[in-house]
Amino acid sequence: MIDIGPAHRRPVADALRDGLLPMHRRPDVAERIHDVFLATAIPGIVCAPKAPLPAGSIQIGVSFPFREDGVRVRSAVTLPCGGVGAVHTPWEVAGRIAAGAFPEADELLELAELGRAHGIAVGLFGSAALQALTGLPYLEPCSDIDAVVIARSTAGLRSFHAALAGFASRHDRSCDVEVATPGGLGIKLKELVSDVTAVAGRGMDGVRLVDRRRVLDEIDTMPPIGPAP
Repeated sequence: MIDIGPAHRRPVADALRDGLLPMHRRPDVAERIHDVFLATAIPGIVCAPKAPLPAGSIQIGVSFPFREDGVRVRSAVTLPCGGVGAVHTPWEVAGRIAAGAFPEADELLELAELGRAHGIAVGLFGSAALQALTGLPYLEPCSDIDAVVIARSTAGLRSFHAALAGFASRHDRSCDVEVATPGGLGIKLKELVSDVTAVAGRGMDGVRLVDRRRVLDEIDTMPPIGPAP
């Protein structure tokens, strides 16, 4: 996630309408997101471009803490690289949560501690990260926790995966966990601990199949985990 520089927030706000889902391209929604974006510190989420971009620009997604017609309101806009402020990694976002800061804070802190117990560094993205970063009500009772983790052993991954079942039961909440692999791809935890031969590796340039055992071998050869990146 990135902060958007002060000089670029109004141009981004003005462009949000055109990036809305077609079902949300109404004057009332456009006005609401424009005002909310300018009044808060909603960040941008760097994403893969859907079309060629101007030189020196990136595409970002902007997600809002409310729904219209039952669907989360989101937009996508182009941002000049000069408009990028601070960059927040998933692990930095998780590390800034204080106990009791918002209703789900202790739940997220418990997840991070569960990871540490198994040698796993837990980072957050999606609604959990947006709530942690902004304090706005992104997490709902039905929301999954989207997490990305770094591991240094397949044994740790497997034990963490097993422990997640108890966490999910205690909090009545599902966790969608992706593993950040040494090769730079993101792979679903449940796929990595399965018995399949090939798994889907996701990167900024798309998705490709990779050999599951090779990825696990790469994880096992990494040095012990230090401070979260």
